[in-house]
Amino acid sequence: MYIGGVLTVNLLVMMGHGDPKDAAIFNFLVGALTTVVALMWLFGAGPTGNVTSSLVAAQTLLFTFTYYWLGYNWYTGRQDNRALGWYCLFVALNVIPFAYYAFVPASGPVLWILGLNWILWGLAWFSFWVVLGLQKNSFFKPMLAITWVATIVVWISGLGWLLGWFNFSGLT
Repeated sequence: MYIGGVLTVNLLVMMGHGDPKDAAIFNFLVGALTTVVALMWLFGAGPTGNVTSSLVAAQTLLFTFTYYWLGYNWYTGRQDNRALGWYCLFVALNVIPFAYYAFVPASGPVLWILGLNWILWGLAWFSFWVVLGLQKNSFFKPMLAITWVATIVVWISGLGWLLGWFNFSGLT
C-alpha cells in the first residue's frame, strides 16, 4: 500500500503538482519501512515459501534504494539524476528473472498478479532509465503512463492482499 502511495506522490511531483522536498519525506518514510521489512526477511521473519528470504530481501531493497536515492535528490534539489537513471536500468534488468519465475510452475504456485507487477515495475524502471539516465525527455509522457499503470496494479495488489483477494504466501 505504501509503495502505491509513494509512487502516486512521486508521479504527481514529476508532473508539477507538488514540492519535491515534501515528497522526499514520504520517500524516506517508505524507504525506512521497506528497510525494516527487508531486514526482517533477511534475518528469518520472512517468507517460508519456495524462495529464500535473502532473495525476497534483495528484491525489496531494489525498491528501498530507489526511494532513498530519489528522496535524497529531491531533498537536496539535485537536478542531475543520471546516476539514479542508470541504477534504474540495473533494477530493470534484475526484474526480468523475478517476473519469469512468478509465472513458472516449477518455482512454486503461479501467481499472475505478482508476475504482472514485476513486468510493470520493470517497465517503469526501464522508462526511468530512458528519461533520467539517457535524458530522453521525449519519453516522459510514456514513462508517466507506464508508471501510473504500475502504481494502480500495485495498489490493487496490496489492497487485494490485505483483503484476502490474493494469497502471496509460498511465492513471494
